[in-house]
Order: sequence, then C-alpha cells, then structure tokens
Amino acid sequence: MTLADLWRLVSVGSFRRLLALRLLSQAADGVVQAALTAYLIFSPERQTTPAAIAALTAAILLPFTILGPFTGVVLDRWSRRDVLVAATGLRAGLALTLAGALAADLSTPVLFVVVVAGFAVNRFVLAGLSAALPRVVTPDTLLTANAVAPTAGTLAYVLGLGAGAVVDATTGGDATPVLAAGLLWLVAGAVGAGFARPQLGPDHDRGDGAELPPPGHAVRLVLEGLRSAAEHLRDRREAAAAIGLVAAQRLVAATTLMSGVLLYRSSYAAPGDPADGLAGLSVAVLAAGAGFVLAAGVTPWVAGRWSPDVAVTAGLLIGAPALTLFAATLAEPALVGAAFALGLGGQLVKICADTAVQAAVADGFRGRVFVLYDMAFNTALVGGAVLGALWLPPSGRASGLLLALTGALLGLAVLSVRGIGASRTP
Repeated sequence: MTLADLWRLVSVGSFRRLLALRLLSQAADGVVQAALTAYLIFSPERQTTPAAIAALTAAILLPFTILGPFTGVVLDRWSRRDVLVAATGLRAGLALTLAGALAADLSTPVLFVVVVAGFAVNRFVLAGLSAALPRVVTPDTLLTANAVAPTAGTLAYVLGLGAGAVVDATTGGDATPVLAAGLLWLVAGAVGAGFARPQLGPDHDRGDGAELPPPGHAVRLVLEGLRSAAEHLRDRREAAAAIGLVAAQRLVAATTLMSGVLLYRSSYAAPGDPADGLAGLSVAVLAAGAGFVLAAGVTPWVAGRWSPDVAVTAGLLIGAPALTLFAATLAEPALVGAAFALGLGGQLVKICADTAVQAAVADGFRGRVFVLYDMAFNTALVGGAVLGALWLPPSGRASGLLLALTGALLGLAVLSVRGIGASRTP
C-alpha cells in the first residue's frame, strides 16, 4: 500500500465518515473490555479459574451465535445507516446500565446479562460496517479499504483498552471508564446519522432474481437467511475457505491469549497487584495491535506483488517461530513477541479473506454472509478459551499445548497453498 493509495482512499468523504464511526465504536469496546477484565479477572477477590474465564468468554460470544443470524436479516432488509445509528445508541444506554451495576457491585450473573446484551448489539455494528464498506469505496480500492478500516478499528480498540486500564487504575472505579465508553458510542451514532439513509444499502436485488421473503415469522426468516447465505457460499469455495482459515487462526490466537492471561495473573505480575497484571497484559495486547497496524501496510503490497494466496500463507507461517519460542521459554518477552506475530499474521489472513468474501458474494447477501463469518469467528474464540480451560493449568504454563498450536499453524499454511484468491471469483 503506497501513500498515493492511502490518500486516494481517505479523500473519499463517505469512507472517512464510516471509518470515524468504526474508530469511535471500537475504542469504546476497548475501554469497556479493560474495565471488565480488571473487575472480573484481575481482582484479588475473584481468583478466576481457566474454566471460569472460558465460561465468561462463552457468555459474551455464544449468545451472538444464536442472535447473530438476525443481524443478517436486518442488514439486508433495512437501512444499514439506521441500524448502525440505533445499535450505537442502544450500546450507550447499556453502558449506563453497566456502570450502575459495577458501582453497586452487583452479582456476577447480573453483570453477565448486561454484558451479553451489549456484545450482542455490537454484532450489528461490526457486521454492518463490513457490509457497508463496499458502498463507500470503488472496487479497485476495496483491498486497501479492507487493510485500513478493520486495522484502524483494531488499533482504536487497543488504544481504548489501554486508556480504560489507565482510567480504571487512576480513578479506582470500574464505572468511570464505562461511562466514558457510553459517551463515545453516542458520538459514533451522531457520526453515522450523517449518512443519507440509502447510502449504505442494501440493494434489494438479492442477485438471484428472487424477492426478499415477506416480513414476520422471525425464526423462519432467520433460518431462510442462513440457508440462503450457506447456499450462496456453497458455489463460492474461495470465500468459504477464507472464512475457515480466519476462524482456525483465531482459535490458535485465542488459546495463546488464554495462556497469557493466566501467566500475567500468576507469574508475571507482582503478587496481589491486579493493576500490574492488567498493565502487563495491555502491553501484550498493544504488541498484537502493532502487528495489526503493520499488516495494513504490508498486505496490499504482498498481495499486489505476488498474490493474495501468498499473503495468506505468509500470515499463517509468521506466527509459528514466535509461538515456538514462547512455548520453549514461557517468558514474558516471548509472549509479547508471539502476540505481535499472531496479530500481524492474523490480520494478513483476515484482510485477504474479507476481500475474498466481499468480492465473491452479491450485495444483497453480504449482510447474511458476514453474519456467518462472524459466527465462525466467535465460535473459534470460544473454542480457544474452552481448549485453554481443558488443557491449561491455573498457572498458564503448558509448553506442550503451545507447541501443538504451532503445528496447527503450519498445517493451515499447507492447506492455504490451494489459495483463497481474493482477486478471483469462482
């Protein structure tokens, strides 16, 4: 990606507006995640086990696997602008509720209900942003847009995570950063309201000559949406393979993160100092974010000089040496290095995968297909947490499991040689 490519992209006002909405929303996500991590995982009063962390991850992500298909029906039927504005406004209201629950030190089940609702709504935001992106850029800049927008969003999330940790440590209250996140979501909604209602789609031509099914009977609509999206992908094998590779790489990264969380709590941080543990974990997350940012610059260059297939294979291979070193030493610097490598490699894969999926599917299907994509992504994250709960001790020290994850990356790289070809459609 050259400066000329980047300038050409950011000169488009509608892209800048969509990017601003993403940055504000994902920064707020990071702030809230920092507050919840400090309260539920690093608090000395809550010596959370690996199984409890996995349960928390499942409580946050699995409801979307059930609710998620509804987002596709909504995004392919109603104005995506209106959906984005409504979702960010609702998240601001949920942030106020969560802040009150934290300030009152309510029981964990009550917090879970509020957190589950907030993250479920977030699916509408993230899927909507992906489905709307091709509406604000030209086809020849879509790869660059996929490098810049999600990567910038991830960086905003990481910065929000760091800011949330700082605010939590300095104010001594978990509710304060959550209130700040609510303000960010309100601003994001105002930014989204600047789009014209039809600007972000959808087109109601589904690409197969059929009309959208009539409204009502939500369950039937959801099942129809999933079935039609799956059938749409069935003849688009490159897009389906892209989704599978992203999910598998994220499972590896999630299990590694699980090990890191446990190590920061049991070994790396000063005893009885949760702020130290959270600060150290934030450094690892920042390293992963730096990898994401670097991927935004190198992916278009690699994909343009060689091919998207080469970029995907390279992304899967990058993490293997760093993960091997971490498995051999279990040292904090090695964990930070592994986080950077997995962040870089994972984003290389995802940028090409996003472009492959967007290029292969019709606009009227993008919302539903990206719901399936997000379902696979979230299931992989939960799978990584569950794998960690099953095989990781409370100390997080499990070199054998980490070496097995390295082998999994190498195996995925071999499979990727067949290619997802973001520049080709079946």
